Amino acid sequence: MQKLFLLFTVLLLCSLEAKENLKTYRFGYINSSMSNYSPKDLKITMDLWMQEVTKNLGNVEMVFYSNPNQAAKDLQVGYIDFLSAFPIVFVKYFNRSEFSDGFTGKYKNPEDNRFILVVKRGVTQEHLQSIQNVKVGIQRNDEIMDMFSNIYFKHPKIVKYDNRSRVILELFFSKLDVAIVPLRTYSLAKELNPQVAKRTKILLKTDFVSNALGYYRKGISQEDKDYIYKTGVELFNTTKGQQMMDIYKIETLVHTQVSDLDNASKLYEEYKKQKEGQK
Repeated sequence: MQKLFLLFTVLLLCSLEAKENLKTYRFGYINSSMSNYSPKDLKITMDLWMQEVTKNLGNVEMVFYSNPNQAAKDLQVGYIDFLSAFPIVFVKYFNRSEFSDGFTGKYKNPEDNRFILVVKRGVTQEHLQSIQNVKVGIQRNDEIMDMFSNIYFKHPKIVKYDNRSRVILELFFSKLDVAIVPLRTYSLAKELNPQVAKRTKILLKTDFVSNALGYYRKGISQEDKDYIYKTGVELFNTTKGQQMMDIYKIETLVHTQVSDLDNASKLYEEYKKQKEGQK
């Protein structure tokens, strides 16, 4: 979803109709929200896209951040206009009052974005929570599920993998007690290997999403926001837009509200209280 949102945003911005005195828009991306892909490869890809489809258009700049604190500073001085990151990154490093509602891509099945807890058949919630040092597998960049695991289980042993599909495989071969992945990852694993469905089950669906969200900084005019959003929606009527929909199973753009960060914010506060209590 992170790579999709990045490519989609570039396609969106590059499809903006040329208009007199088009402003320079700077779109920021926190690298952690794209950690499956190397920053170097992403930059090369973006440069190629920009050269090909921004001919005769106004200025659009993509700004990649490995340090969220630098992104926060740039946001405060108005250097970037829009930021894409995981919800937990917004909660940890930014003041929510500095953002206004933005947008993201909408899956044909929104539930595919939800994190789920997957276990072997026959395992119960009560059994898991009674285990000391239960082995929980997550992807390396799923920081919010790291926090969730520490709150949900007693002294979990969290094992991190570079690939979410690998997490499911490790559970399948009994090297983990729990796998935490997005529903779409589990569904794909079952399609590829029907034995996964026979030997595992969903224990719990969480309220947390696995995709990046996007927000405008406060101060962007409503005219600019409406223009960019409208252009993005209309993009789906084009050939390129239809291709994006078919490949990534996206229906359209949807508005994101700052309140969409509430669940992540509550979890983070609970996590901090837990850590304070352990000192």
